[in-house]
Amino acid sequence: MGLLDGILLKMMIFSYHADENGMPKGLPIPYPVMYNPEKLSKNIAVNYQAQCVPGDNSQEQSFHSVQSGEVTFEFLFDATGTSVNSINGDVASAIGGVDLEIELFLKLTGDVDPEEHKPRSLTLVWGTFIFNCKLKSAKVDYTMFSGIGRPLRATVTATFVGHEFRVIQAALNKLFSSDLTKVHIVKAGETLPLIANNVYGNPTYYVEIAKANNLSNFRNIRPGQEIVLPPVEKQRT
Repeated sequence: MGLLDGILLKMMIFSYHADENGMPKGLPIPYPVMYNPEKLSKNIAVNYQAQCVPGDNSQEQSFHSVQSGEVTFEFLFDATGTSVNSINGDVASAIGGVDLEIELFLKLTGDVDPEEHKPRSLTLVWGTFIFNCKLKSAKVDYTMFSGIGRPLRATVTATFVGHEFRVIQAALNKLFSSDLTKVHIVKAGETLPLIANNVYGNPTYYVEIAKANNLSNFRNIRPGQEIVLPPVEKQRT
């Protein structure tokens, strides 16, 4: 990752303000890292929601959503003049410290929009790795200082939490909603009322499932059987 025909590709962080749908407002500000990180840590979270089983006091864990997850990078900042192919490294060396460069990094990644009152949105791009996110945390460790106390070298351990643009997330929610026809594989112990409760949030919709599958007896289902889950018009409460 990061090489194209022998040319070093720097990881880029694009920083921008986002509208109510999460889409960029204006042109993003590009920020090339001083050194490409040597390690990427990624964490993905799968959320489940407890569902009550009709006629039973037990609860079943039902899939709810998948979060885009978190990624963590360790960025090196160096002002000793050893940086290779790095404009911001040359600047840090010229001014005799990495403190201003780190301040710029933190401002572009974690500054709060005074109008939107929320952190800037980010897109990390490194080769085939593209990640829409916001900064979750940043820890700065200074490891070398000049004779007058200016920091010459530091590492910033930054964790970014992923997010989807709202228009994309809305499409994904629609794809997995109960408003579309789906096919369900019956599991052992499942009944039509239980399936209806898990899918539609109401066990009485088993009647709609039975109609869609031409089932004269709603109890007559078996494990491994494919049944159609039709879109239903939910009752208003």
